[in-house]
Amino acid sequence: MHSKRRIIVQSGLAVGAATACLLGVDHVHRTMQTQVKLTYDNAQYSTRSSQNSSIGNISLPANTQGSANWSGYIATPSGANGYTSVTGNWVVPTVSGADNSMAAQWIGLGGVENQDLLQMGTTEQMVNGQQEVDVFWEKLPASAHSIMTIPVGSSVAASIDKSNGSTWNLSIHVTTPSGETESKSLTVSLSNRYAENIGTSAEWISEDPSTGQGDLYPLANAGTVQFTNATVDGQPITASGNTIQSVAMVDDAGDILISPSSLGTDGESFSTTTWSTTSSGAGNGLPGDGGGFGDGWSQGWSHWSESSYGGGHHRDVSSWSGWMPGGSWSISIPTSAGNGSGYTIQFSWGW
Repeated sequence: MHSKRRIIVQSGLAVGAATACLLGVDHVHRTMQTQVKLTYDNAQYSTRSSQNSSIGNISLPANTQGSANWSGYIATPSGANGYTSVTGNWVVPTVSGADNSMAAQWIGLGGVENQDLLQMGTTEQMVNGQQEVDVFWEKLPASAHSIMTIPVGSSVAASIDKSNGSTWNLSIHVTTPSGETESKSLTVSLSNRYAENIGTSAEWISEDPSTGQGDLYPLANAGTVQFTNATVDGQPITASGNTIQSVAMVDDAGDILISPSSLGTDGESFSTTTWSTTSSGAGNGLPGDGGGFGDGWSQGWSHWSESSYGGGHHRDVSSWSGWMPGGSWSISIPTSAGNGSGYTIQFSWGW
């Protein structure tokens, strides 16, 4: 009988994204997941459609960072003082895709340097062939809340700001295509530590949301979404006190799914464009999709990165990102005997 030895390496690293329920038990948003070596130094980048046919070059802002689930802009304060307000406007897009496909647009504070994130926005999902739009707010890692449903094509103006003490305001003003208006405001109490954490970044994002199990939803095609009035602490994104990072959502093959435009001359407007909703790579390795980089990668293993942007767990150090709870990966190493014996090294993790 030929024998193989199994070496098991256990890991309890809580690397990757924070999760919380969004609009129910099976919807979540999560902090940005970075990809490996996906800083685009050139102004043009070629991408492929789901049919792998060329759709030409996509113009990207210089040094755009790749992400598995975000596209848009991130600002971080260059000084010691954290942010205390963020605003953003957009029009709810008409999306297309299979049932259950989904997209989201939102503004937020936090979620880059750490996993605390206060956000407000809209989700667009295909349900029984029809598009449903929900306005939500979320305080990660707590569960998110649906505020109201609104029509496609509605204009949305959202804001998050500190009121006084531990009280923060979240407000949204909606104008429907027919001209009807509705406003909603709420207050939330934040601890000093949470307020300090979310003050480390501000975001204006188009996102592919994820499920309660950590899987990305099928991405709905939202076309082009125009963000305006994108301010932080009452100033444009391009204000002198901000460090700016543009982000493109990419698949594991490095193809762009959603890209950001350059910032407008006003410093507070840009757009995101969905170019493809299907990965041209081997899959993103999230549980349930059977993906990964290729043979040998099991479900639950998504990608690894070195010293990329975003996520306090893996900034300025070499680390793994994209692990999902309760996964494993193994590799078989044959011995030189050539008789079928060898070693199997298995990495497994859970938290």
